[in-house]
Amino acid sequence: MKKIERLFIYSGVGLAIALGLGWHGIGTVASAHTELAADNVRIATADVLTLVEKLASSDRYLPARTEKMNALRAPIEQLQKELDELRAKITAMPDFQNNAEAQPEIQKFQQKTQNLQAMQQTAQSEAESFNTTQLQEAYKAVVDACNQVANSKGYTHVFASKSAESKMASANVAGLLQEMLARPVIKSNPADDITEDVVKELKLENVKPAAAAPAAATPTPAPAPAGGK
Repeated sequence: MKKIERLFIYSGVGLAIALGLGWHGIGTVASAHTELAADNVRIATADVLTLVEKLASSDRYLPARTEKMNALRAPIEQLQKELDELRAKITAMPDFQNNAEAQPEIQKFQQKTQNLQAMQQTAQSEAESFNTTQLQEAYKAVVDACNQVANSKGYTHVFASKSAESKMASANVAGLLQEMLARPVIKSNPADDITEDVVKELKLENVKPAAAAPAAATPTPAPAPAGGK
């Protein structure tokens, strides 16, 4: 993330917190009315990332995602099988590298290998688009549920933030920075964390977040048998 992007993010978070605490801007005199409004502000937090992961791993999205990934993987696995059989056929020919009868089969193997690589790239792109759409829908559903819970409990603001006390697991700088940015609120009252209430609202009590499987994970095809000119 570029320095200017971080500046906007941190400035936006700081401004939101300041407004939540009743700051009215430079040169503005707070009236009795605005002070009363500030007293009515109630801020909650919610671990939106975990909530989205749990929702995406639930029956609401997981079966459709599994079906889509299987549909993308099936033709790739079939073509991989054809490649394995063709390779076995070629290498079974006597002196196949110099065998004229083997050359058309070797060319066919090379073409099928190119087709497999193209198919894998297409499948990866389709899977990425499918997963992105699901996550967008899941995020909206989580936000809606957060609003419902917050309204029912009298909160006026909800910050999307992991708990500052939650363990960071990244083993590299890029991952650690992302984990830091996922915790914009570094001090809050645990009683004002509505994450578990949203879990109940979405009926996700028995769902554990699970990482999505690779879109079209298949073995890389073996190199084409060398032969011919």
